[in-house]
Amino acid sequence: MPQRRKRLPRDERRKQILKCAVSAFAASNYQAAKTSDIAAAAGVSEALVFRFFPTKKAIFLEILEHISQRILVFWQEELDKQDDALSALKSMGMAYYDRMKSHPDELRVQFQAISEVGDPDIAARLRGDHRYYIRFIQKVLEKGVRQGTVRPDLDVPALAFLFNGVGILMNTMRLLAFDREFSRSRAAKLMDQLLHSLKV
Repeated sequence: MPQRRKRLPRDERRKQILKCAVSAFAASNYQAAKTSDIAAAAGVSEALVFRFFPTKKAIFLEILEHISQRILVFWQEELDKQDDALSALKSMGMAYYDRMKSHPDELRVQFQAISEVGDPDIAARLRGDHRYYIRFIQKVLEKGVRQGTVRPDLDVPALAFLFNGVGILMNTMRLLAFDREFSRSRAAKLMDQLLHSLKV
C-alpha cells in the first residue's frame, strides 16, 4: 500500500498525477507502464487515479496535449519578443531545443506516442498537435513575407513542414545522445543556414 501524502486541492492532485505519469511512461513506455505504477509514484491509490482519469490512455492523451500547449505558449512568447519574423523563428527553434533538453521525460513520452499511432485516438492527438505547430510556423513565415524578409516565391506551407521536421530532428539527435555532435551551437548553425536560404 503506497504511503499517502498530504491532502491536496483537486487541481493540484490532478497535476501531481500527470507529472508522475510522465515519469512512469518515460521510465518504461506507454504499453508497459501501469496505472498502479503512476499511483505509487504519486503516493495515492489506483482508485484515486481512476477518479481523475477513466483510463491510462486518457492520462497519456492529456500529457500529450499539455506538452503541445506548452510548446505553443513558449513559441508565442518568443514571437512576442521579436518583431522580425526570421529572428523569431530562430528564437522559437532554440527555445524548443532548450525545452526538450530540460524536459527529457516529456521528450521520451512524445516519441513513445509515435510508436502508438496504431491507436486512432493517439494518432489523432499527434496529428492535431503537429497541425498546430505547422500552422503556427506558417503564420510566422507569412509575417516574414509581409515584412519583406522572406522570399515571396517560396512555398510557405512546405517550409512550415520543413521547420517542423527540424524540431523532430533535434529531438531524435537528443534521444540518440548525439549531444557532442549535435550540440546547441550546431543546432543554432543549422537554423542560421536554413533561415539564410529564405532571405530576400
